[in-house]
Amino acid sequence: MQKTTVLLTTAIVATTTIGMFSLTGHADRKNSVQRLGQIGPDIVPWTIAGENSFDMDYAGTSDGIGGYAIATQSCNFGDVVADWISNSNRVPVMHSNAYRLKDGIFEQIGMQAFSKHGFCAVSEPGCGDCQATPCSNLGIGCADTYWAGLNLNGEVPRSDVNAYTGEYTYPFTVNPTGPSSIRGNLQILNSDVDPALNAGARYFVEAQYVTLDDAQWGNQMNNTSWREIVFNSPSNPQPIATGPSATNVGVPAISAWAEIDPDVELQTIDTPGDGRVHIAVKVTSNNDGTYHYEYAIYNENCDRSIGSFALPIGDASVTNIGFKDVNYNSGEIYDGTDWSVTNENGELAWSTVSYESNQNANALRFGTLYNFRFDSASPPANGDAILSFFKPGGVGGFNVSITAPEGSQIDPCELPLAACPADVDGNYVVAVGDLLAVIAEYGACGDGTFRPDGDVNGDCCVSVSDILAIIAAWGQDCTPVGACCLPQGGCSEQETEADCINAGGSYSGNDSSCSQANCPELGACCFSDGECADALASDCSEFGGTFQGEGSSCNAVECPVAGAGDEAANAMIASYGENAFETETATPSDPQPDDSQCSGTYLDWDNCQDIWFIFTPKQSGNVNFSTCDSSSYDTSMVLYEGTADNQVTCNGDGDGGNGCQQYYSEFDYNVEAGTAYYIRIGGWQGETGSGTLTID
Repeated sequence: MQKTTVLLTTAIVATTTIGMFSLTGHADRKNSVQRLGQIGPDIVPWTIAGENSFDMDYAGTSDGIGGYAIATQSCNFGDVVADWISNSNRVPVMHSNAYRLKDGIFEQIGMQAFSKHGFCAVSEPGCGDCQATPCSNLGIGCADTYWAGLNLNGEVPRSDVNAYTGEYTYPFTVNPTGPSSIRGNLQILNSDVDPALNAGARYFVEAQYVTLDDAQWGNQMNNTSWREIVFNSPSNPQPIATGPSATNVGVPAISAWAEIDPDVELQTIDTPGDGRVHIAVKVTSNNDGTYHYEYAIYNENCDRSIGSFALPIGDASVTNIGFKDVNYNSGEIYDGTDWSVTNENGELAWSTVSYESNQNANALRFGTLYNFRFDSASPPANGDAILSFFKPGGVGGFNVSITAPEGSQIDPCELPLAACPADVDGNYVVAVGDLLAVIAEYGACGDGTFRPDGDVNGDCCVSVSDILAIIAAWGQDCTPVGACCLPQGGCSEQETEADCINAGGSYSGNDSSCSQANCPELGACCFSDGECADALASDCSEFGGTFQGEGSSCNAVECPVAGAGDEAANAMIASYGENAFETETATPSDPQPDDSQCSGTYLDWDNCQDIWFIFTPKQSGNVNFSTCDSSSYDTSMVLYEGTADNQVTCNGDGDGGNGCQQYYSEFDYNVEAGTAYYIRIGGWQGETGSGTLTID
């Protein structure tokens, strides 16, 4: 991929046209396009992760999640200076995403949930004939670089941003939370970028700018760019291409999938009165008579967001139905509950809960990509997808012609009647309007392609019997019901949306069941003072706790006290069995351990945050010390005998354990009864997290 793709906006008279240009140069990218009429300010991400040298920072790991930042250089490709007014909402915000292409499937694996808030444009050369201005503007043809270090720890929550209009709330309404290594950074699971676990995978980073005056001129459709990178390890991202053509300007990363794989069908939709959405599909033979259907939908800047995705599939059978999203983080307010799926009446549909039920539901919002997948014995054919908006404010959604499983049309008259068939006019009560609707269709019969609305008794024709059915159901309350996710955890069925919301719950949709709702369950929430409360994950995060997982209980969890064990002088007392710890709130201790005692085990202490235990055995003999814990992080461990400066052994990576994380620490030592032993636990190359010290 040595070419550069630029998506430009050109306003001619009163019409805005979006054009895509493939160019091989860099300095001439601007000058190669003839400009007609005034464009206005037009901000594009010009280079990502550095130009002449690679610039992507790794800030550390917490609980198996790495924190990153990439350098971004913007360019004012327009012909009017752009606002860059510090400490206001008239300066761009920028954020980054990460994607992986593995085994033919393109997924978003990382998100910076809190954007960088810009300040002071330096108007440097690099993207045209720069007409420099004071730092409260970005001049025409000028660039402005934020090195990776400046883009660390973003502070603008995406929930404050409208990426289509360029508006955002200032001051911000939510502050980022969490360990400093990942708080407000691009967060990626170590397991998603570990080369040992991802053979053949390719990786892409993406940057998006959002700014008010750019959008006011209609230039917000080229604010996203991408670049391919590699991961030599979770802590060592590197460039795959250098020089000016490494960044693909003005297009989102989903375009890489179609560029790399000719079997990918990619469409771009400018939604009615709002932003841009991209949908891609790849169909692959499973070599067993079935096909795998993989859909990816990327919302570039549609503020109304996508709340459901449906495929009319007729009588086609489907299996292995799946959904994949990306996690919001750092205290962002959006609910991460997975979308529910239904397969009935010839339609396969995924959806989040309604806007009325939960305005912070897991809608497909700007700068995110969700995957929808299944297998089917039906071969691919021309079909239609139905995408519905999440937020109210106009048309309900839009259709897209796209590849889907071939299926015969189902006669609507063969489908079950609605839950309340006498409510013909859909106002949730059987009354005069329904009687008039039946009379208006009197004598109509279905022909295999439709069922008359007035068919109340299910015989596919409108007759006297339907009028009698209306009279028999007169006054019936037809308010729809469904599953309600309760605020205290769990689920209740047959609830109206109003009753569910009034009870503080989250409504899962009409006719939904608890088996479809996937309601979150309570779990133990640990606080920094060692206290514990059973709560939902969202509530735990809101109150600054650390969630221990759905189904966990305070009765079975030992919450560590922040600060306890931070130094040897206040070491936590360890006993035989399991001892919980966390290093996210700890500070590094001095001096560094001597890794010559465990050379080759990857101690790599690197001034990491660490905690201390003190263990005094009651009898002499061999003792095993281990941090084996499948939910923990890559630990490093050191043992001191008698005093905290008498190191006797250490270990970076153990092996052979069952039910352990990929990299844990373990050693055996012959202890003396009554002697104090200090156990110091840190992390490989600065990793932090929670875990368990087991002494046997």
